[in-house]
Formats: sequence, structure tokens, C-alpha cells
Amino acid sequence: MELRHLKHFVTLAEYKNYSLAAGQLNISQPSLSRSIQRLEKILDVKLMERNSRYVKLTYFGSVVLEHSQKILGNVSSLESDISLNVSQVASNLVLGGGVLAGPHILNELLSEFTKDNPNYNMELCFRYVSELYDLLVKGEIDLFLGETKITRLDQKSDLNIIPFCQSKGIFCCRSGHPLLSEEYLYTPRLKDYQVALPRGTPHEIESLFDDLFDIERKGFSGLVKFEEIHSILHSLHESDIICLLPDLVIQKELDAGRVATLNVLNMPEIEVEYGMVTLKDKVLSQATKEFIEFINNR
Repeated sequence: MELRHLKHFVTLAEYKNYSLAAGQLNISQPSLSRSIQRLEKILDVKLMERNSRYVKLTYFGSVVLEHSQKILGNVSSLESDISLNVSQVASNLVLGGGVLAGPHILNELLSEFTKDNPNYNMELCFRYVSELYDLLVKGEIDLFLGETKITRLDQKSDLNIIPFCQSKGIFCCRSGHPLLSEEYLYTPRLKDYQVALPRGTPHEIESLFDDLFDIERKGFSGLVKFEEIHSILHSLHESDIICLLPDLVIQKELDAGRVATLNVLNMPEIEVEYGMVTLKDKVLSQATKEFIEFINNR
């Protein structure tokens, strides 16, 4: 078995079409077909079901795809490590972060890290956690910071997670909001106002509030879903919108008094945990090791 067989297979699995995959690999379609057939012969299993328009992975194909991505990711890391010039001071680090809390947390982290390590070449990538996981497996990022409990990353056996910080879910609003003066505030009262929450919030979290976020509910007052906190701040400052957020993300606004926490008496406890995530079986680059050491020593 050769690495090119795995690369051909992974590319075909991604494009689901021999012609498109062959074009991406810059080889002929017959060559790609022979490569896949050779891999199936070596493994003695059928990897693809093919019809006139697309191909579909078999059960064994899915298993081989998962392992192939890891193998190719490790090879990419190996090649990067080998190609490093030991006399070169600069180091390369590709760091991922979740779209909501990532910019907030990494801004402070990188301010400290780059001050002590000015010769690093760094690339930042902000995506949803599921996308960051895929990029990590493919070897396109070295590590990422993301929420690990609600997203269930902490249940994945192929990951190492270094706990970084904790937060909790809160409802917040502008200072001076009418609901702040209510002594006995419960979630049904929030239905009278437009609500906002981050895109990608799991259904399990939304369901904790009954039908508060159900756009089909009678008398629904409107819903705003957002990715970055800055995109909702103006509305939060200038309107009566109510926002569900991890308190860590909005803490500076809370401290400045521009935003306030609603004391909802039946508020469910939403624990949010952030960690630095790496692959267990991946050989870490020196730059990644040094960044992790920096995190552990904070």
C-alpha cells in the first residue's frame, strides 16, 4: 500500500465523483480507478459503491477513510517537522478557535505569547467546532481552542484536551431594560421580547427553555442568530433584545455597565468549558509543544 492510494481514496471520498476527484489530483480518471481498485485488492474489501453519477462509501470505506485522514495528517506533520531548518529561529503554528469565544480568548493569549515569542509565524483559523475537528484530523491546523462539554468533544477518544477556562450561560440585555426591575422574573416573561443566541447552539440547549426559541410559537417576538459577538452588540445596546451567551464572551460589556445580566429565577445551569484540543496520535511540532507549555504555565 502506498500513500498515494490513500490520498486518491480520500480525495474521491470528498468529491464523490471520479471525474472531479481525478481533476483535483491532476491524474487521469482511469489512473484513479486503478488506484482505488489496487487499494481494495490490498485490503480485500469493497470501499466504494459506484453508479453513473457519484460514488458512495461502504461500511469498510468509512472505516478506511477515518484512518486514512489520520495517516495523511500525520505524514503532513512529519514532512513539516523534517523540513524545518534547525538553524532557523522562526517557527510555524496554525491555531484554530471557535467563532464565538475563540477571538475573545485568543486575543489575550496571543498578546502574551507573541510578546515572548516574536519570531513565530502564526496563522489563525476561526470555525465552528465540528469544522475545527475535521481540520485537525486532516492536519490542516496544529491545535484549536473550543468548547468541549456542550459540543461533546470531551467524549471523543482520539483527542487530548487541556482544560483552559469555564463559563456559564446567562441571559443579558442593555442596562435600563424593563425586565431588570422585575423582582420575580421567569423564562415565560422573556417571550415578550426579541431573543438572540449564537448560531450553532445545540438543540439540547434551546430545549432547556421550553418553546422560548421556537419560531413557530404563537406570538413569537423574533429571533436573531449570530456568529461573532460584535455583530449583535449594537442591537444589545440600543434595543430591548435579550441575548443568551456564555458570560465569558460578554464579560467586558458587563464590567463596563453597558450590558446587564437578567436574574431569571428558573434559569437552568448551563456549564460551558473551553480547552485546547490536539490529536492523541499526532506527533506535535516543536511550535505546538511550546504553545501548549505556555498555556500550562499561565
